[in-house]
Amino acid sequence: MHDHLTHKEKLMASATLPAGLETAVDCDVVFPGQPGYETLRRVWNADIDHFPAAIVRCRQSRDAAAALRWCTANKVPLTVRGGGHNLAGTAVADGSVLIDMGLMREVTVDRAKRRLIVGPGCRWGDVDRAAEPYDIALPAGVVSHTGVAGLTLGGGVGYLSRMFGATVEFLEEVEIVTADGVVRRVNTQSEPDLFWALKGAGHNFGIATQFVFRYVDLPGLATVRLALYPADDRREILRRFRELGPAMPDRVGTYVRLYRCPEYWSQVPREHRGKPVISVATVTYGDPAEEPALSAPMFAHGTPIYQSLRSMPHVTLQHSTDDEFRYGISHYWRHVAFRELPDELIDTAIEHSDAYPGRSLNSSAHIAHQVMCPFELIAGKLTPRNHQNDSTSGIHSRWGGNIGADWEYPDERPELVAWVKRFTAAIAPWENGTYINFTSEQKDAASGRQVYGAKYDRLAALKAKYDPANVFAHGLVALETAPAGSEWAGK
Repeated sequence: MHDHLTHKEKLMASATLPAGLETAVDCDVVFPGQPGYETLRRVWNADIDHFPAAIVRCRQSRDAAAALRWCTANKVPLTVRGGGHNLAGTAVADGSVLIDMGLMREVTVDRAKRRLIVGPGCRWGDVDRAAEPYDIALPAGVVSHTGVAGLTLGGGVGYLSRMFGATVEFLEEVEIVTADGVVRRVNTQSEPDLFWALKGAGHNFGIATQFVFRYVDLPGLATVRLALYPADDRREILRRFRELGPAMPDRVGTYVRLYRCPEYWSQVPREHRGKPVISVATVTYGDPAEEPALSAPMFAHGTPIYQSLRSMPHVTLQHSTDDEFRYGISHYWRHVAFRELPDELIDTAIEHSDAYPGRSLNSSAHIAHQVMCPFELIAGKLTPRNHQNDSTSGIHSRWGGNIGADWEYPDERPELVAWVKRFTAAIAPWENGTYINFTSEQKDAASGRQVYGAKYDRLAALKAKYDPANVFAHGLVALETAPAGSEWAGK
């Protein structure tokens, strides 16, 4: 029966689960060797290569609850998959039962209440396309195949976030299956502490089976301006970004990226191909006629070696770099928030970006405003967002930095991962937290306090209350019981 499986699949297939999973749920269960298993076990980050013992294909919340109760009764580990897009690949683990929400992709637009009701298997493209006919949107994401559940439970940022706020600021209610197998609807009135925890550390607390969000009216078209500059201009442009980026109008998002220009970008003069460059991109919402004056400060230095300008609907922008971040590529990334960007940090970033040992994996000769690159900086705002009403970490600083290594072949991995770790260590003196949705490694409990800071004890107390047996052990940041003497212990 299993002759066509790999050695590891055979091992997983021969690991006997207790009987009864198929009869415990009213939905399909897929086992190793069966049609669909190979596709379903895969996640976005191709570096993740795990073999679950079974995959439960939930169609409603009671399927997830039944699967969870079966797992806990039989002491079988479980993981949960919404969109399967997080870098650490926590949706899947060897020998576990994967509770897959991917079939639950309904989006309902409630115009009377100005709400979006979203299934846990939805990708952001599902939401954007449902909202587009009404000229509305939800601030979230920059790639359409990112999962709604994972991004939301980690906080959620996207093109509209600088103007309107993080995704969790629009979250009104979550239906969730907690570790005791109970389906709960939580919001600011019903179990508000759990609701607070879900908005940033939600991967640790249950299986989300539905989200209810407020939405915003779209503020017009998105105009994307991009310019590439030669290596000699990098320090001055980064200094200008430091001064100007956070002070830009709310409807202007500003991004700078350091990378090596691909040899095949024939739009760029030949002498700059294969050489380090810096890209500056702005995304401005509103009347395109107003964009030049708004974005002009970010492009006032130097002579670009390439420029582009496009205006498009929000839904088009949300899909515009899907191919750049396509399935099948392996990634190891690290997000670092910064309070300041001193010259020493700028020089360190340039040095390590120039030392990137990888290859360009841009998908085509089209020069996108957003590409996989060694280092990216995103401008926040002069006034940090108020993040006390949620459990988010690392998305309230003035600047956010992403260190990224990407590859196709396994033998490229060691050198690239080592490069990310060296880069991370070099900029550690300026770190001001990390955005957990951009971590490639699950953080253990020892590092949880560093990630969540002053929020950690409250989160740990809620973990002890709602999941004392650590059923949800595959959160992006592990939590432990609040220590004795803590303000939150026993609550």
